[in-house]
Amino acid sequence: MICKTPGTGNGKHGQGGVALLEALIAILLISFGILGIIGLQANSIAFTTDARYRVDAGALADRLVAEMWVNPANVASYTWAGAGAPPAAAATWIADVQNALPGATALPPLIDVGADNVVTITLRWQLPNGSAHNHMVIAHINQDPES
Repeated sequence: MICKTPGTGNGKHGQGGVALLEALIAILLISFGILGIIGLQANSIAFTTDARYRVDAGALADRLVAEMWVNPANVASYTWAGAGAPPAAAATWIADVQNALPGATALPPLIDVGADNVVTITLRWQLPNGSAHNHMVIAHINQDPES
């Protein structure tokens, strides 16, 4: 003989709503996963953009060094401290830098020709909501092609 204790039932009343609770927890976990993926994607885009500008800055600096190597007798004519009118020898290059790098108009490139034709080129740029970035290239422009 089977006796039933009042209030115990067959167990169906005690489990009500568990499936709904499990579904809500699953939706919550999936939502956090999707938000994490979106955050990773945003960081990836920011790093890719930063890397692209660094590559552009390196290519621009290399281009100016190559121009100086072609014309080593006039290396001093490339000097520019970032203020006033740019030198004629580097005017086109400076305009290209300001077009290629964001914020380079406010942070113009610097070209310093030191003793023994040691050239320091500093390119600077700033993303709208970021900190300022620098790329510096130091090269020795030899005036004697035989040495």
